[in-house]
Amino acid sequence: MSTATNIVTAVRIHGVDKSFGPAESAVMALKQVEFEARQGELIMLVGPSGCGKTTLLSVIAGTLRADAGTTEVFGQRLDGLTQEELTAFRRKNLGFVFQSFNLIPTLSVRENVMVPLLIQGTSYAEAAAKAGEILAKVGLEGREDGSATALSGGQQQRVAIARALVHEPPLLICDEPTSALDKDTGGKVMEMIRELSHSPKRCVIVVTHDQRIFRFADRIAEMEDGRISRVVDDPRQLETPSY
Repeated sequence: MSTATNIVTAVRIHGVDKSFGPAESAVMALKQVEFEARQGELIMLVGPSGCGKTTLLSVIAGTLRADAGTTEVFGQRLDGLTQEELTAFRRKNLGFVFQSFNLIPTLSVRENVMVPLLIQGTSYAEAAAKAGEILAKVGLEGREDGSATALSGGQQQRVAIARALVHEPPLLICDEPTSALDKDTGGKVMEMIRELSHSPKRCVIVVTHDQRIFRFADRIAEMEDGRISRVVDDPRQLETPSY
């Protein structure tokens, strides 16, 4: 976790608005949002359904453009990039872990993990070797050439984590990574995310409803009605959240 004397901002959101629908009946999903995430920390975005968490995550990832305000990731303003530049930026800098795993059933475990590297132009042999290395780190050594669909839910999420991290992105974005898992498996997955991702040069942002994993956060940003309502430095303060 970053200390007060060595804080480096990884993500900075300033004055961001985002609405959906025609102007006369637009729904404001984000309202003048102010948000920062730091290198070397795991920060969670929490709040009730419909408060804007996933929309904010999408703006940070560059998959949605804000209507107003600025979005800066590792010093790069995303709001001024073309779609092609955004795609290239995401490939290099972002890793994604989703609730539904999003594994490709026709590919082996190893091949699923290789996908981000192959997209970047890495040779097949090098991608296969790197995939094997990170699969060993997440405890799936010996399962590399089997079918991803033959694995348990927890094992499939480990494959998804390996895929998200194989190209060593500085920003890891996790959208409800434990909601489809039981308590013990979810805890193990979060321990893995911290162990593999918590480094001084990486930032981890987790959107979650799962109060069971709040303890893994360094800080928690609570959202309400399209805004960040508060940021707490001690996850224990949200053991009984206000939503």
